[in-house]
Amino acid sequence: MRAPSQILLPVLLVACAKAGEPTKDEPQPRITERELPEEGLIVQEIDLDGDGTPEIWNLFQEREDAPRLRVRKKVDLNFDGRVDVVSHFDETGSLYLEELDADLDGVLDWTDHYKDGVRVLAEVDTNFDGRPDVFSYYAVGADGKSYIDRKERDTNGDGKIDAWERFDPSGAVVRTGRDTDGDGKMDVRDE
Repeated sequence: MRAPSQILLPVLLVACAKAGEPTKDEPQPRITERELPEEGLIVQEIDLDGDGTPEIWNLFQEREDAPRLRVRKKVDLNFDGRVDVVSHFDETGSLYLEELDADLDGVLDWTDHYKDGVRVLAEVDTNFDGRPDVFSYYAVGADGKSYIDRKERDTNGDGKIDAWERFDPSGAVVRTGRDTDGDGKMDVRDE
């Protein structure tokens, strides 16, 4: 499973690309900045299609002894006026959390967690009830690439994990388990 940002980057590039030289009739991207005093941040708004509505918001924190720091980035991928991706950055500028509206309905339903720039956990709400029900845990293989190590699911929506899968670095399932009595503990294990 690829990270949402890996899936959506090509979409953004296509949305931002302009064929040939712009004409005077084509809308031009606009970048504006304003303060958000209640949050103590500066927001940079980028209107890619020149329609007066931003599609990208970079939120920065001013610092006394260092360049300003981007703490969040919000993106409207499909130009409908709603945020589809929210990326959160730590005090070093590294991505640590990314939220995505996977079905573009205005509700963030996929969250990726990162450590040292590598995705370690993906939580996905596949039944759109407001709670994640699939949890994918990642590891780094000998080749240095990230892969799904294990996946846990709540298949019946009771808030308890009832299905487990363990993967090898190639992506093959090597072990599964199920909770058959609803206590949240594995009762059946298949190797």
